[in-house]
Amino acid sequence: MRIGITGSTGFIGSHLIKTLRELLPDSEITTLKRSHTDRFPKIDELRYFVHDLDLIYHIGAVNRGTNEEVLRGNIESTFNLLEAVNKFGKPVPRIVFTSSSQVYKSVVQPGKLIDESYKTEPTTLFGVAKKTAEDLIRLSGFEYVIMRIANIYGPGCHPEYNSVIATFCHKSANGKPLMIDGDGRQSRDFIYIEDVINALVLAGTKNNKPVSGIYNIGTSQTTSLRQVIQNIKASGVEVKETYTSKESVGQNSFSLDASRFKKDFEWDPKTKLCKGIENTLAWFQESITS
Repeated sequence: MRIGITGSTGFIGSHLIKTLRELLPDSEITTLKRSHTDRFPKIDELRYFVHDLDLIYHIGAVNRGTNEEVLRGNIESTFNLLEAVNKFGKPVPRIVFTSSSQVYKSVVQPGKLIDESYKTEPTTLFGVAKKTAEDLIRLSGFEYVIMRIANIYGPGCHPEYNSVIATFCHKSANGKPLMIDGDGRQSRDFIYIEDVINALVLAGTKNNKPVSGIYNIGTSQTTSLRQVIQNIKASGVEVKETYTSKESVGQNSFSLDASRFKKDFEWDPKTKLCKGIENTLAWFQESITS
């Protein structure tokens, strides 16, 4: 199998490459190299990346930055990739796209379990950009799997960027206090990186028959920030936290119903939060001493 990966040097991409090389040693993996300007390549510049691929993992994205960076890094990049596949992709590859739970409408009921039919009405620019990228892929006519992923964490994640768990673990490992907006009871659906990678591998390789669809990837459970902190403390680290009185913070607390993906791809998240946080914290502690 010939596999192409965008965003190969990022948090998800680096884990995916490692796993694919272990599970599919005979596969040919091509990574998309950014230009010296760090912009996503133009359509013609993607000719040699998309040619002769069976599968493309479109992971490259911009989570944070200026409005222009977020829009270009998610919408323009996806448009350019699809146009390149249309012009130069022989054969036409399956596309697996990492979207986000941020495409969904704000949830009023705390702890609500939402499936793929829930209304998509993003409240962040990143969510808007991801939803637009989804629509571009959906309308492309190519075989695709769009994966709306919950809050990913694990070794290698970037504090203040990838996950609040990464931020908490990084600060705790460095002896810095945690300052939480709100009372800490705001909750999220946190999923460990290895479980996400397993889902990505299955989405790209399991079904030989044509498949196109949108899937949630999550644990179907919500965890409060207070629970996250308790798990960090349980790992033997002293944590000092403070809370603010911002009542409106973090009310959009929901979990993703991933039953559709579980059924179609025989997948199930296996990593318990306590173990995932232990592994993440250990990674940050090791990075201090190395």
